[in-house]
Amino acid sequence: MKKLTLIFLCLFSSTIWADCNSLAHIADTNSVQYGTKYIFYVKGQKGFRTYFHSAPSQQCLIKNLFIISKDSVIAYQTFKNEGQTWMYVMYVATDGNTTEGWVKEHDFKIGGSIDPVQP
Repeated sequence: MKKLTLIFLCLFSSTIWADCNSLAHIADTNSVQYGTKYIFYVKGQKGFRTYFHSAPSQQCLIKNLFIISKDSVIAYQTFKNEGQTWMYVMYVATDGNTTEGWVKEHDFKIGGSIDPVQP
């Protein structure tokens, strides 16, 4: 019985992973691209977390990968799924490391556009 349960869990989780990869590809090819890149800030009270997702779906949550209130991200595109709008964003940490993924748009407020770098 334990083996059967383990096999079921492995099959189910690999199906979700495949669905997340497929959805990420669909979203990437059918999303609304921003003409200019925009910066957004996480809204919410102290202690609030918004999580990254590998695709625009609650099922594609990446556990333990989140940003907190007042963190900023650069948004590149949006996609509607599951009755909400998702944004594909990049977060740049203070050490310069970047994280990219899908987040729920309603967790953010727009901070403005990013000007192109002038030579």
